[in-house]
Amino acid sequence: MIFGQILLGTTGLIVSLYAYYVKQQLRKNPKYKALCDLGPNTSCTKALSSRYGNGFGLASSLFGENSMMNASNINLGIGFYIAQIIFGLITTPLFNKLALFSSILSCIGSIYLAYILAFILKDFCLICVTTYLINFGLLWSNIRTVYLK
Repeated sequence: MIFGQILLGTTGLIVSLYAYYVKQQLRKNPKYKALCDLGPNTSCTKALSSRYGNGFGLASSLFGENSMMNASNINLGIGFYIAQIIFGLITTPLFNKLALFSSILSCIGSIYLAYILAFILKDFCLICVTTYLINFGLLWSNIRTVYLK
């Protein structure tokens, strides 16, 4: 399932780079409307610009607004997908287990952020949901790589 890992990692990276672009455009122009803004309750810019878009909405309270721990979730995603691609290219037992462990963490984060998206922001973010699905696909691929050889 290494091919799936590389394909999903690359897809996640592309989606995350688009999210980064959207966030940069929002910084330049707060009225920017992204392609994924389809309506008042279907808006990726609403989710990406919310307080939950950095440090999972938790780090600023714990470490301060300007803390390195309050990194953009998008930047964390970009790093995660690059790591998944590397783990897929270098197939050693250690890297396979690191890929699986990081996938588990990403799915925990995805469940948390999906809850925030649905019940607190009351929004549907196409970019966000796509990354959640990719994260669960990576988890499935990594489980198969580690346990079903």
